[in-house]
Amino acid sequence: MKGERKIRIALLGMVGSVLLIAPLFSPIFSAPPLIERPYEIVEATIEGVSPKTVDPAWAYDTASGELIFNVYETLLTYDGERVDKIIPQLATEWEIENITGETSPEGLPWYYRYTFKIRAGVKFHDGSTLTPEDVEYSFEREMVQDIPNGLQWMLYEPLLNEPRGAIYLGNGDLTDPANVQLVGKMIDHSVESNSTHVWFNLAFPGDYGPWLQILCQTWSGILSKQWIRNYVIGILGRLEWNGDWGDYSGWMGYHGPIASPLDTPTPILDGTGPFMLETLDYTNNYWSAVRNPNYWRGWPADFPKLVGIKPAGYVTRMKVTWAYDWPTRKTMFLNGDVDFVAVPRFQAHEFLGQDGIRCAYPLPSLSEDALFFTFDISATTPYGTIFPSGVFNESGVPTDFFGNATWGIHTRRAFAYAFDYDTYIAQAYLGEAQHPQTAIIPCLLYYDPSVTGYTYNLTRAAEEFQQVPGLWDTGFTMTLVFRISSTATLYPELIKSAIESLNPKFHIALKSVPWAEFLLASRHRQLPISVLGWLSSCPDPHEVAHEFYHSNGMFAAWQLYSNPNMDTLIDTALREPDPARRAIIYHDIQVLGVEDLPSMMIVQSLQRHFERDWIVGWYYNPSYPGIYGYTIWKWYYVPQALLDNSTQPTSSDLPVDINYDGKVNIIDIATVAKAFDSEYVPPIDPRWNFRADIDNNRVVNILDIGVVAKNFGQTSATWAPPP
Repeated sequence: MKGERKIRIALLGMVGSVLLIAPLFSPIFSAPPLIERPYEIVEATIEGVSPKTVDPAWAYDTASGELIFNVYETLLTYDGERVDKIIPQLATEWEIENITGETSPEGLPWYYRYTFKIRAGVKFHDGSTLTPEDVEYSFEREMVQDIPNGLQWMLYEPLLNEPRGAIYLGNGDLTDPANVQLVGKMIDHSVESNSTHVWFNLAFPGDYGPWLQILCQTWSGILSKQWIRNYVIGILGRLEWNGDWGDYSGWMGYHGPIASPLDTPTPILDGTGPFMLETLDYTNNYWSAVRNPNYWRGWPADFPKLVGIKPAGYVTRMKVTWAYDWPTRKTMFLNGDVDFVAVPRFQAHEFLGQDGIRCAYPLPSLSEDALFFTFDISATTPYGTIFPSGVFNESGVPTDFFGNATWGIHTRRAFAYAFDYDTYIAQAYLGEAQHPQTAIIPCLLYYDPSVTGYTYNLTRAAEEFQQVPGLWDTGFTMTLVFRISSTATLYPELIKSAIESLNPKFHIALKSVPWAEFLLASRHRQLPISVLGWLSSCPDPHEVAHEFYHSNGMFAAWQLYSNPNMDTLIDTALREPDPARRAIIYHDIQVLGVEDLPSMMIVQSLQRHFERDWIVGWYYNPSYPGIYGYTIWKWYYVPQALLDNSTQPTSSDLPVDINYDGKVNIIDIATVAKAFDSEYVPPIDPRWNFRADIDNNRVVNILDIGVVAKNFGQTSATWAPPP
């Protein structure tokens, strides 16, 4: 089951979350005074959170992803902040064909073909030239490795119609030489190339809607086949697949390795990206990368081009450190020793209003926390008393307390109405979160704000309980198990307080256990309810819809929730090539998610981004694993450049000189006016322009126009970058 490969599962209660930030780049003009390290950016991230790998095929954590994101590149990428607009990167164009009726040479049915023209003249850091063969090799290598609990399901599902990996293909026996050859041929023929193009043959019976999104992510980073063969294998002598298939039997020697050949014994990278690795030091806890002077896009960055405005500078070095605790990071940030910093949520107020510091908020994340109902509780659970199906007793609950086909929906709704979402968000998140209605949260494509769900309403909760025959008069006792954590006690206490206030015969017992015990008990249906978190791999809603609502999804399977109508909707949405039609289907999925209520959504966190006010060019994309250094530089623009150098009272604002030409004029006014009344909430307004959001509150309004108007006519010719 593909969800079991996902390692980024978070437990609700980790409310001391922070926003990871920071890279390192350099401007093309002379830096003004009072800017620390004018050609370098430094990020101080959470102490101890280091990259786990430098291999795109292995990176399932954001710390690794941030490094890879700046060194390697993908066929496609996002246009600035937009997750709904994909632009070419190492590809220049692409075509999607319906090839239903074609089969692979070994008889595997094909349905769609995605063909990409590969950009010419792109150089890897080692000097080799990008070819379509490199692209083919990179994806085939990832499937050959098929690492345990890895991310390869995102390739196996669309390309080979088997999300569980190589061992499930053919006759499911990779000890059989014939099957090894068969699976090797399947992998080889799923990705093909010639001198100019690469194409993917999808065995999944449909368009596979998330495919372009998957190609934007770091795990789709492109390696140099020549570098692997000549350097990694030839000079270093590492055990790595060279890309030759031979008789299709040798690839098994590289299948399921315990570590990436690019990580051991020392990490090595060779991408096409804007930065080249300088140092990855696990002793002193930092990595650094330097500007790639031969980067194919050139310097400064050539995107995003919002209303014709491009980045105006760059930096030449970036550094990310995970060496410092919070008090040290705070001092370094206030002193200007770092440009970006990871700030614990409950310490964010310490920076608000500080001179020289800028904050962007609110930034909706791709993470969500939910309460999952177990539809058939194990009768042998050690956590509380469980009675047979339909048997009520004040000392326990029946196995089908939440899953009874007739009245289980009422107990689920009662719990959904009995949770005080606002109080939880206020106390656990300081109000910096929102209550989503379904698993398809804001930030995901096809999120539908018109679908409403459940709010705190104890009257409605009592009414729902009263619709369960015999329950109100009999009562129940349920054990709520949660993870041992100093931050995970609020939601159990809120549930206990609300449920017990409804009826003196209703009892909630609380028990805390270690994380490993909690997770195992959830999987074995020993807990009536489980509160867990999820971080989506990409903005497409399929992954989360499948894992939360499909009978084969991770959470749904743990719960034993199954609805054939829901399965059909999710499967149909994945096959549907028309975005407008997909939107309709996902609307229906969200409606059914509210009606069936297999899980109740609790919270989607909102993040803050902190940076020094000399930083220019940062923007927020929820799919980014960290800071993308290519678009960032350091400078002071109007009105900052006109102020006393010792203080920056408008440091929370972006530069008013929106197009970086050294003066505030009608162009800047027009830019804000064009984006007026747009905001960064799904669905994102096509007029949204983060450079027009002067006060960083994620909405372009009269305050932004007012700041520009106040400074109209101001110039800073001395400090303005050259044209």
